[in-house]
Amino acid sequence: MDATEFYLEDLKSKFMKINPSDYYLSYSGGRDSHFLFWFIKEYLHDDKIEIVGINTGLEFKEISDRMKNNSDRILRPTKTYAEIKEVYGIPCFSKMQDELIYRYRKHIAENKEISPYLKERIYNDDGKVSYFRLNSVAREALFSGKLHKVSHLCCKYMKKYPARNYEKEFTKKPIIGMMQSESVQRKAGIKSCFNKNGYFYPIFDLSNEIQSKIEEKYGIEVPDIYRYVSQTGCVGCPYGITYGQTIKGLSLCTPQQRKFVLDYFKESYEVRGLFYQYKFNF
Repeated sequence: MDATEFYLEDLKSKFMKINPSDYYLSYSGGRDSHFLFWFIKEYLHDDKIEIVGINTGLEFKEISDRMKNNSDRILRPTKTYAEIKEVYGIPCFSKMQDELIYRYRKHIAENKEISPYLKERIYNDDGKVSYFRLNSVAREALFSGKLHKVSHLCCKYMKKYPARNYEKEFTKKPIIGMMQSESVQRKAGIKSCFNKNGYFYPIFDLSNEIQSKIEEKYGIEVPDIYRYVSQTGCVGCPYGITYGQTIKGLSLCTPQQRKFVLDYFKESYEVRGLFYQYKFNF
């Protein structure tokens, strides 16, 4: 038994721990969720696990088409992008950084005392560099008084809340294609294939190497978009700027999507120094 077969059999044993009728696959059409789609349909030959997609309107067309073709059910966001921007603000630095800024500003607006925990992460008086603290660029922007309305809540209203509403209505829990190797936050947050709420992360320990070998061996389709970007979240999201994903995504999305995100994320792009106007004549 080679490494790929060993992993697939181990993955099969993880699925033996759940009742298929109690779970659904959270399916984006992206590489990782499609890997699980293939595993459920072709390796396990299971037809009890419902395939559920969420259409935010900002998926790459290739990904969106696959999600629509393979999903049993497609959910919609609970709020519009315009409502989120007006009420809460838009993504800018990272989910962690934006959450700190949002919480800090909310405390100030409500005239609440800033907790020692939040102070430490906002002011960073001891100068320690940490993913869980506000970085110097975000701190300077915040205290300059010129930073626009920023928050981490876009993803929650676009994706998480529709999923939670579905789970509550149908009494199901999600199967999620997240891997520890994707980010520091996910490595810290996903320690096993089940979390405290019973959410199922069966490929949390899957490596890119083994995934690629399985895809090649079994002919699992990997969309062409992955030749250009490593992740296929919402087109134009500022969180991809650090890794060069945002500008690549803007060049690969539809003209309608590009026009929308260049306007929607304009303030964040400018703060982050993304000089998109030279590339796209906007």
